[in-house]
Amino acid sequence: MQTVEIDMADQIHGGVPLLKSRFSSGTANGKRIDGNELGAGCGTVRSDAFIPDILFGIDISQACFEHDQSYATCGFEKDVADTNFFNNIQSDCSSQGGGFWACGAISSIYYIGVAFLGGSAYSYAQFNSCWASD
Repeated sequence: MQTVEIDMADQIHGGVPLLKSRFSSGTANGKRIDGNELGAGCGTVRSDAFIPDILFGIDISQACFEHDQSYATCGFEKDVADTNFFNNIQSDCSSQGGGFWACGAISSIYYIGVAFLGGSAYSYAQFNSCWASD
């Protein structure tokens, strides 16, 4: 398989800014690069390798971690956790130099994902934090 460097891609596509963007799930070879367990980044144990911790060069892993902690806090409301997640991504994105449109897109994509697809992860985390025995 041939590797295409960003400089080569710029020449081919005329320097499209999105090609310079980084996307990373924070995983390699079925393990997290940071040494944490799968699921410690954005996504669950099963989806960690597919859901980027870095999107358009913006690292949102801390917002994902805080969102996971909210889900895992007994009695924490899902909609509050999801709204906080949206706001944390906006804040993290802005502090990393992301523009209005990029930050809006990233936070909206992830918010829609957790709002519509996060129900089972929330229920599982709530069960484990509220009712599961040690």
